[in-house]
Amino acid sequence: MSRQSDTTFALSHRVDFGEALTPPEGYRLEAALGTTFSMDFLTALTVPVSLALRSGVQRDELLASPLAALAAMRRLEDRVAICVEAGNIHAPGGKRTPLVTLLEGMVTEIAPPKGASFHPKLWLLRFAPEAGGPMRQRLIIMSRNLTRDRSRDVALRLEGEEQDKRQQVNAPLVGLVDWLGFRRTKPLKGLRDGLDHVKWENIPGFARPLFHAHYPETRALWRPGAGRMAVISPFCDDGGLAMLEPGRICALVACDDWLAGLSTRPVRCLTLGDHGLPEPDPEAVATPEDRAGLHAKLFIVEEGDQTRITLGSGNATAAGLGANGPRNVEIFVTLRGETATVGGIGGDGNPGILGEEGLGPLMQDWTPRELQSEEKAARDFDRAVRDARHAIFAARPELTFAPVEERLTVSLAMTLPPLPGIFSVSARLVTQTDPVQISGEGPWSLTSVSLANATTFVQFDLSGPDGATAAFVTKIDAEGLPAGDARLEALLSDMVKTPEQLLAFVAAMLERQPDIDGMMRATADGAASGQSRAPAPPVLETLLAAYLSEDGAARIKDLDRVVGLMKLDEKEETMAAFLRLWAEFKAAIGPKRRGRKVA
Repeated sequence: MSRQSDTTFALSHRVDFGEALTPPEGYRLEAALGTTFSMDFLTALTVPVSLALRSGVQRDELLASPLAALAAMRRLEDRVAICVEAGNIHAPGGKRTPLVTLLEGMVTEIAPPKGASFHPKLWLLRFAPEAGGPMRQRLIIMSRNLTRDRSRDVALRLEGEEQDKRQQVNAPLVGLVDWLGFRRTKPLKGLRDGLDHVKWENIPGFARPLFHAHYPETRALWRPGAGRMAVISPFCDDGGLAMLEPGRICALVACDDWLAGLSTRPVRCLTLGDHGLPEPDPEAVATPEDRAGLHAKLFIVEEGDQTRITLGSGNATAAGLGANGPRNVEIFVTLRGETATVGGIGGDGNPGILGEEGLGPLMQDWTPRELQSEEKAARDFDRAVRDARHAIFAARPELTFAPVEERLTVSLAMTLPPLPGIFSVSARLVTQTDPVQISGEGPWSLTSVSLANATTFVQFDLSGPDGATAAFVTKIDAEGLPAGDARLEALLSDMVKTPEQLLAFVAAMLERQPDIDGMMRATADGAASGQSRAPAPPVLETLLAAYLSEDGAARIKDLDRVVGLMKLDEKEETMAAFLRLWAEFKAAIGPKRRGRKVA
């Protein structure tokens, strides 16, 4: 077996998520669709920054420089959609920020099938050429959620061009997108229609990928086929393993407590070794998946001289594989190649995916044990929280906002459904610090907020037996919430306070690849002193470059609207100079050419 067989899943091979979202050289983002089981706000906010501003940014950096997120959101308002399971948005930890309100138009909650989960994890990205040529798409199928979790994961990234001929291999992906219903904007409709025609580039050593999507209307479920098998899945149950046939599974890698809960087990079981566990994150939300330390889902089958590797979102559970009863919404992709080239299962001193040059160094043999009573109680509470999330979302809660002086009072109305295993429930806007306990029938007053902190995201805090607690966020229908321009104006007033911050924001709205570090310096300096000495970007050159670019007219039009909302200090020299320049520039290009592509 060649050395290549040892390195198909070598630990040195990494897919950087932020880099994977960045448009290729010579292309700009046309549309993006992401799906995830769970998400947290700050991780989700890093996505539009990578997509629009061609620059990776860390969560903490967003808090230090919100201008990057604000500019990215303005540029991608109708181009990006994130689908998450209903009620499975993580409650924020630490400092709360009005930046979360920017995600309201991008995030759609998906109600899962009864008794199951909305569980796919993928990104579809469509890119337009800046100098002619075919549209391109990128597909990222992975096992991780859109959270700050540091668990071990696996991902596949595919690149392709849209062809004239329809590509039947993409039918499962198109079917999933159609089930989600994303044709609401022209860019997203274009992504869906183009996906039907994408021919993916070859992966060295493998035949073309085969996709499988599980959703309520699909009948073509993924099944592993014949052969000797190894399974890597953090969660597993008797129903899932029965479908896979335990007798042919030579190795099962899973979480310790889920192995302990099985009635029958394959001949060899492994877990992540202590040395393979990720560094704990004190700010991460401790969900069952995040506690696992392992997110990778891999089904490896050897048959003859061929190896089939299936990865995706589904665990080796009855719901994850659609074995019996409720079936999760999932996505899988299968790659097939010659074992001598792509590697086999390996392990026990043999080269391969579980060998020393693959994932083997992370693993250790599992020591058999029984599930403890406290583990059973924790699992029962996790199930109660999941059922509570679904029940509260299905109860269709409503918010009402009413102006009082310079603030907005907030009330929450719903009939709280029965929540078995949950002792108490509290609620608050996700931008608020103090929760309000709720029970029975509302409405309940959630006190008041400033306009910049008004949001339709509501956090519910739950308590259970033995002091167990959990929290989740869901998006709620609202009445009386001021129009988007008024809220945007309030956000701008909070974020843009110095001339340098204004000019950095203008550059971020217009430049192809803005200076993110410069925006952070401008924000930090302005926050510290009320003034900034960071060098101002060359605004006139930026305006002219945007005006002459393929999509610059749209960006200039949007910036014109945003500038009109800003409350700028016209006595400040730099701001007054910018407003004069902006007025002269608009007059020079004329209103008709400002809103259309320049010939």
